[in-house]
Amino acid sequence: MSRSTQRIRRYAKAVLDVAAQQECVEEVRADLEQVRRWDETAPAFHVFAACDHLGGREERLRALRELARAAGLSRLTAEFLARMEMAQDLEHLGAVLDEFERLRKERTGIVPSEIVSARPLTDGQKAELSRRFGGGASGRVLEISYKEDPGILGGFVARIGEQVHDYSVSGRLARLRRRFAEA
Repeated sequence: MSRSTQRIRRYAKAVLDVAAQQECVEEVRADLEQVRRWDETAPAFHVFAACDHLGGREERLRALRELARAAGLSRLTAEFLARMEMAQDLEHLGAVLDEFERLRKERTGIVPSEIVSARPLTDGQKAELSRRFGGGASGRVLEISYKEDPGILGGFVARIGEQVHDYSVSGRLARLRRRFAEA
C-alpha cells in the first residue's frame, strides 16, 4: 500500500471516528458532500485544492477557514479541511472523500452493489435480485445500481461489495472456452 493511500485512509478514518464520537456523522457527511460539489463544479476551488503552491500558507489557511465559515460547515469539518491544508495534503481531497463514504457505508452495513444485465430489468426482476442477494439475517443493506451492457449477451453480472456473481451468457462462454483449452 502506498504512502498516499495510507494517508488517505488515515484522514478518512480519523474524521469518521471523531464524527462518530461526537455523534455528528450525518452532519459531517453532508458537509463533505458540499465540499465534493465544490471540488467537482467550482474550478477555482479545484485548482486551489490541487495546487498547494498558490498563495502562502497563512493566506491559504485563512481563505479555507473563511470559505468553511461562509458555507456554514461544522467546526469539525472546517478543522479537518484546515489540517489537510496544513499538512499540504489537500490535493488528495477527492480520494479522502471517497474513502470516508466507503468507510461510512461499511460501518452502517450498506453494501454498494451493481447489477449489469443485457437488457433493462423489470421491477419484478429487480425485486427478486434484491431479495436473492440481500442481507437477510446478516443485516446488510444493498445499495444497488442497475446498468445495461448488451455485450454480456444475456443473464446478469452482480457485484455485491467485493463479490462478483457472473450469470451472464458471455461469462459462461468464457468459462467453457477455458475448460476446453485446459482439456
